[in-house]
Amino acid sequence: MRRASKSNRQRVCSPPGTALVASDSLEAFYHAVDEVEDLQRADRTPVGGTSSDPTLTRVVGRASVVLLSSHFERYLYGVNEEATDALNGWVVAGTALPMRLRLLHSRSSIDGMVETAWERRGDHLERFIQNEAWLWGGEARGALDHERLLRWMKSPTPQNVVRFYKFWGIKDIFSAVTRAVHTRTEMRLRLDELVRKRNNIAHGDPSTEATASDVASYRAATLRFCERADSQLGRAVGRIAGNQTPW
Repeated sequence: MRRASKSNRQRVCSPPGTALVASDSLEAFYHAVDEVEDLQRADRTPVGGTSSDPTLTRVVGRASVVLLSSHFERYLYGVNEEATDALNGWVVAGTALPMRLRLLHSRSSIDGMVETAWERRGDHLERFIQNEAWLWGGEARGALDHERLLRWMKSPTPQNVVRFYKFWGIKDIFSAVTRAVHTRTEMRLRLDELVRKRNNIAHGDPSTEATASDVASYRAATLRFCERADSQLGRAVGRIAGNQTPW
């Protein structure tokens, strides 16, 4: 059964009657999960039953892992872009941004200077002042480049996900999205398993498989995480901009 339209949709993990205010990236992720569910229906093996076509069952499971992991990663890139676009639209002072975020944004410019002989750093310094100085004080305003903020991420492992949200001022996103230790641990395990299996499959490991039950657990974990993290990031961006609302 497909998810309800945006106007009628509610959070999967929120009490009934709670309205969903979501980023466009979360809306896109809902549709992506529908796509994974469509793929799963290609395997008609009954729950708890034996597959009449083991090869098809195996291929559907592997493909579902790759697809879901890719959509999860796309969500992170998308919501990062939305957050930077919101701040750029509000013309927020650079000094209002978290220190980690400013350092990350300036990293490529600084690294470029360090790798250049000192007598040839003039152009680098001019570009740095033009593009990055606004982050470090003064009256000038500039724009964040969303690509710089995720250029380092190779795959959305739980460790990398924590690092990403920390740049936005959220110390531990998994602790932020749930207070229950067992829920937090289970969520991290499922996300880690999903990404590891996706990487193994992408690197040609023929032994990596995922049952329909596995895929269902990964789907539930990513949905639960993205919904709750979406709200957390929205509030974090709002705090940076003086309690405005990005979504």
